[in-house]
Amino acid sequence: MKEALKKAIEAFAGMHKGMLPTNYIIYRDGVGDAMRNQVIDKEIAQFREVFAEIYNKAEITPQITLIVVNKRITQRFFIQDHNGNLTNPPSGCIVDQGLVENSGSEDKPDQDFDFFITPSGANQGCVLPTHMHVPLNESNLKKVEIQHLTFALCHYYFNWAGSIKVPAPCQYAHKIADFYVSSGLARKSKVHSSQYGKKGGVNPMQMQAVK
Repeated sequence: MKEALKKAIEAFAGMHKGMLPTNYIIYRDGVGDAMRNQVIDKEIAQFREVFAEIYNKAEITPQITLIVVNKRITQRFFIQDHNGNLTNPPSGCIVDQGLVENSGSEDKPDQDFDFFITPSGANQGCVLPTHMHVPLNESNLKKVEIQHLTFALCHYYFNWAGSIKVPAPCQYAHKIADFYVSSGLARKSKVHSSQYGKKGGVNPMQMQAVK
């Protein structure tokens, strides 16, 4: 992840006259409840190592906000209409009290909290909410601001006219990963590594540096 992150930061700086990002908001999909601490210990640690290399001469310290996205949940929510019938909640419905794991402490309400969100509605069947857990928030963003940002990003997936279940960066990441596998690039990368990684051969990392 470190090399990919370095390239991303360099690309950002190249498009913004050398300015470096001050805030990193990470939407992490595909993480079970038992793996949240592992994401912070393993993945966020790599981010901090890259920051130590790139920001060593800068006068700013980047802030990280981690949001774990989980759409494979069993919780369902309903509301009563004016006739007393149960219906799906409207698009943008957020549940952040009572049924959540942690609504934040009194002294730090914007730290270590989670919420359920219904990004899109459904005319038939039961609408499926998405669970968002924020185990790390170093920024000045308030809980409601993170919720609004998350809901807004669910509308920025340009392959669909309406909103989707997860923020657009997560869906784009899925599409890139699927393309990487379906196009055969993953298989070619493994073959390339096996050919040049043998004893006496050329190290693929060295070839990368030479290029």
